[in-house]
Amino acid sequence: MGFLTNLFVEKRSLPFGSGTIGENPWLFADFGVKTKSGAVVSEDSALSISALWACVRVLAWTTASLPLITYKRLDPRGKERATKHENYNILKESPNPLQTSFDFLSLMSVFQNLWGAGIAEIERNPDFTVKALWPIPPWKVKITVSETTKMLFYKIDMGVGKPEKVLSYDQCIVFPSLQSSQFEWKSPIQVHRESIGMAQALGEFGARTFGQGTNPAGVLMHPSRLKEQSEKDIKTKFRENYEGLGNSHRLMLLEEGMKFERIGLPPEDAQYLETRKFTVEEIARIYNVPLHMIQHLEKSTSWGTGIEEMTIGFVTFTLRPYLVQWEQEIKKKLFVDDPVHFAEFLIEGLLRGKLSERYAAYAIARQWGWFSADDVREIENMNPLPDKGGEMYLVPMNMIDAKNAGKMPEENKPEKKPEGKNGEAV
Repeated sequence: MGFLTNLFVEKRSLPFGSGTIGENPWLFADFGVKTKSGAVVSEDSALSISALWACVRVLAWTTASLPLITYKRLDPRGKERATKHENYNILKESPNPLQTSFDFLSLMSVFQNLWGAGIAEIERNPDFTVKALWPIPPWKVKITVSETTKMLFYKIDMGVGKPEKVLSYDQCIVFPSLQSSQFEWKSPIQVHRESIGMAQALGEFGARTFGQGTNPAGVLMHPSRLKEQSEKDIKTKFRENYEGLGNSHRLMLLEEGMKFERIGLPPEDAQYLETRKFTVEEIARIYNVPLHMIQHLEKSTSWGTGIEEMTIGFVTFTLRPYLVQWEQEIKKKLFVDDPVHFAEFLIEGLLRGKLSERYAAYAIARQWGWFSADDVREIENMNPLPDKGGEMYLVPMNMIDAKNAGKMPEENKPEKKPEGKNGEAV
C-alpha cells in the first residue's frame, strides 16, 4: 500500500498535465477557476449539476459493472478463461485489499471523466508479477519527461514539507480522457468550464428566486414619504409575511394606499427553464451520453421503440472506446512480454435485444451450427445441460462442402453400362 494511504486526505481540484497549468500544477488548485458567468468551477463543484453527475455516474457504473476477464489464447484459434493466472482475481475481483473490482474501475472512470485521467500504481511482487493496483488522486500528479531517455515520469505531490514521489512510466496504468499531446491530458471540466459555469449559475439563480419568494425585481410604492422607522417596519413586515418558499403565493395585503409593481420578468418569461434544458443537452454532449440515460426523456422516443437502439448505440459509440483503451493499457502494462494472455470486458449483456429477438437469433445460430445448447444457456446465465447433453453442434443434413457444389453425389450417378468391342453398349 505504501505512500498511497494518505494521498486522499488533502483534496485539490485541478487537472494534471504540464501544458495548461504552468510549472507547478498544484498552485491555485484549491480555488477552482472563475468563469464569465461568475461561477467558480472545479471538478467537485461541477458534480452539483445533476446532469453532469448523471453522465459521470452512468459511465462509471456501467464500466465497473462489466466483468473484466483474463483469457488465454488457444492454438490455432479461440480463447479460454485463464482462472489460474495471477491477474485473473486482481482484475475481476479485487485489485487491492481495500477495493473490489467495481469500486476500483468506478473510481478510475470518475477520475478520467472529471480530472482528465484515471491513474493507478502497479505494485509488483519480487518476481515482477502484479501484486495490487492502487489508485492515485490525479490532482496530485504532474507529468515530466526525461531529457536523456525521453521517457515519461509521474511526480506525486505527497503534501507540504514532504518530497515528491516519482513513478516511472511502467509503474502506472493510465486511462486519459483526451490527449492534446503525449505529455498532456485534458480535464473535461476545465475545457468546458464556461458551459458548466453557466449551468451552476442557473442553478444558483433558481435557488435564490425560490428562496426569496417575492420577485426581488419589484417595487413597493407608498403615496407619501416615509420616516426611517416606518420604512424599516414595512420591510420587516414584508420579509416575515411574503419572503421564503413557505410564504409563496400568499395573498398580499397593502395598506395606506401602497402598491406593489413588478419590474422584472419571471423566470419562465426569461426562458429560464429552456436555458436549463439546453445546459442538460450541452453536458450530455460533452460526455456523449444519450439523454434518455440521464432521465431527460423530452426529446427521446417512447419506451420500447427507439430507446433500445439508442442504448446499443451508447455501448457502441460511447462505451466501447473507453473499454478498448482500458484493455490495451492493461495488456501493455500488466501482461508484459506475454503474447498468450490478455484481458477483455464482457459486454454481451449490454447488447442483448428483446427476449423474442434473442431467441430468434439463438435459433438461427443453433440451426446453422455455430452455437450449441450450452452456448446459448451460458449467454442467458444458465447452467449447462446435465450429462453434457448440450455440447452437441447441429447442422442441416442437406448441406455439402462448398468445393463440391454442383457435383452429383456418387450414389446418384447413373450406372455405367459395359461397352462392346466397337464401343457400343452391351
